[in-house]
Amino acid sequence: MHLLVTRPRKDAEALAQVLQALGHDVTVDPLMSIEFHPETPLTRTGVQALLITSANGLRAMMARADFAEWLKLPLVAVGPTTAALAREAGFATVFEAEGDVASLVKLVQQKLEPDGGPLLHIAGTIVAGDLKGALEADGFWIERAVLYEAKTAASLSEKAIEGLRSAAIDGVLLYSKRSAETFVDLCRLAGLTDHLSGLNAYCLSANAALPLQNIGLQGIHVASAPNETDLLTLIHPASGSGA
Repeated sequence: MHLLVTRPRKDAEALAQVLQALGHDVTVDPLMSIEFHPETPLTRTGVQALLITSANGLRAMMARADFAEWLKLPLVAVGPTTAALAREAGFATVFEAEGDVASLVKLVQQKLEPDGGPLLHIAGTIVAGDLKGALEADGFWIERAVLYEAKTAASLSEKAIEGLRSAAIDGVLLYSKRSAETFVDLCRLAGLTDHLSGLNAYCLSANAALPLQNIGLQGIHVASAPNETDLLTLIHPASGSGA
């Protein structure tokens, strides 16, 4: 299968290697670029734990001059990919949610205490879900620190456009509602909406699938749980734990 990978460059390259090892052809065309802001002032005073809802949030922390000092804190990661990156970076205490905000909220409620001090959420300029509201309703004190910005692409690459127009690309992987919205917008901009009847979309969540309903795709497939292992199982059922 020939797959279009739309993740930001660093994540896309790692995903492309996995897909190629499974025997697929891959075109990488990031729909978003990530700009880190590691200089944003932060204080560790009284902080109970870090909440990390994306690998890019963790990478933004790793770019800070004072990063080593944050390794002493417990870290709650939204899913397995972010948790693995946190462990590799040197965090000794990492709690791993199941890939979405709801499971992260549940994990915080199980592992942390409302009166244990503020929780620092490392976020981008746009956040998915109401993590802050859900935890504050349970008595937690949440501070949000914006350390990165995801900027959408202005157009699809020529290679992606040609692959979609000629139906050489069989599937597209989409990890968020914003990336799916961007994909739809850029397909329309490129005049591709009459050329997608053979394309399958593989989505990390039902939310990511929502913008794709009316663009004439062959199929829209949603991972059984919002993590990369289950997403890859849609594409390559035998990938299982190898993902």
